[in-house]
Amino acid sequence: MFGLSAGVAIACILTVYLGATVQASIGIGLGMIASPVLAFADPDFIPAAIMLAVLPLTFTVAWVDREHVEKRDVGFALIGRVPGTIVGALVVAALSDQVLAVMVALSVLVAVVASIAGRIFRPTDRALMVAGLASGFAGTTTGVGGPPMALTYQNSDPATMRATISAFFAIGALMSVAALTLAGQIGTRQIQLTLLILPAVGLGIVTARLLKDYLRPAVVRPAVLVICTVAAIALLVESF
Repeated sequence: MFGLSAGVAIACILTVYLGATVQASIGIGLGMIASPVLAFADPDFIPAAIMLAVLPLTFTVAWVDREHVEKRDVGFALIGRVPGTIVGALVVAALSDQVLAVMVALSVLVAVVASIAGRIFRPTDRALMVAGLASGFAGTTTGVGGPPMALTYQNSDPATMRATISAFFAIGALMSVAALTLAGQIGTRQIQLTLLILPAVGLGIVTARLLKDYLRPAVVRPAVLVICTVAAIALLVESF
């Protein structure tokens, strides 16, 4: 199946389904949950295929929850996303995958520790631009761009967090796909792998719509921190 054994393909599909369900529920999760597994299965999944797969997910969530989107916040985050995406595309070929993964994982762990230690991240204009910059770089290089934005919105209303982050990633993912295409990182193989996991993304969206009304801030914040931590540790383990 697209050059993968049946067992590996099923594992990839199930992982993407879980990640898509989480992301459609709280705004992040697909890249962080699925990227380590997909990277083990086939390096060609990362970052292009995961970025292509996230496009329909983010656009769907942003549209469905559009009344909760903080448009001004999205604008400031995208200002930071532009240089982050450009730099990310330029360094993909310059640095090894191992170095990039370690850099992203360590930055996420530092942010999580700061949050647990009492550091309150709020979506100020400056914080959004910095988060957008970090997200653009991390997302374009590794497919894991959620933590910076998630930490910025961790204390926000779940609907606002989900909608605003999805709107940011809908446009941001398009930027990354364009940059990766120009850098020669998207070809026939990446398209094939994207087609393999797209149905799981769609099913995750449907599942998330059934769960979204049960989410509360007290649940969302710990979930965000746990997802970020697990993803960072997984990236470190994968790198070594």
